[in-house]
Amino acid sequence: MSLSLDNRPDLDTTRLSLRRPAEHDVDAIVSIVGDWDVARRLARVPHPYGSRDARFFLERVVPAEWVWAITLRDADRMIGAVGLTPERDAAELGYWLSPAHWGQGIATEAAGAVVDFGFERLGLARLTSGYFEDNPASGRVLAKLGFVETGRVLRPCVAVGGDVPSVRMVLGPQSYSARGGGRAKP
Repeated sequence: MSLSLDNRPDLDTTRLSLRRPAEHDVDAIVSIVGDWDVARRLARVPHPYGSRDARFFLERVVPAEWVWAITLRDADRMIGAVGLTPERDAAELGYWLSPAHWGQGIATEAAGAVVDFGFERLGLARLTSGYFEDNPASGRVLAKLGFVETGRVLRPCVAVGGDVPSVRMVLGPQSYSARGGGRAKP
């Protein structure tokens, strides 16, 4: 089996199944990303967010990036997304999750599976990520995965309509190995 964006594997964790987002996810995507508390924490998402935006995500972003829908095991309803945006020999980790599932370790578990995929299956040299300063919960997710801060910058946020203070982070193979690699623990 060839490892390509067209043939991305499903990923499974203790509680989650990660699969390619599909047309039947449009309503869930609009519901989650259309929530102001989610949109204002994401760089590339407009607000308000509608079905045209969700279809753009499915038709343009999903085919060009390693993106998975986050679902609970044995339930195919999308509750979030996690993915890697390619950058030369690296990739940027990003994720979003329904507020109904915040604080349960789901983002850490899903992102951990994708970090494993990036290093073990794609052979990436490093992963980058970041979070807006007013979203420390996302910073805790990244720290649990072994990411370390590299600096603070202003980053554009489409929903807000301007630049937002942001913390940049990186995870290299040494830090990944030091944390034990493998699946993130829920």
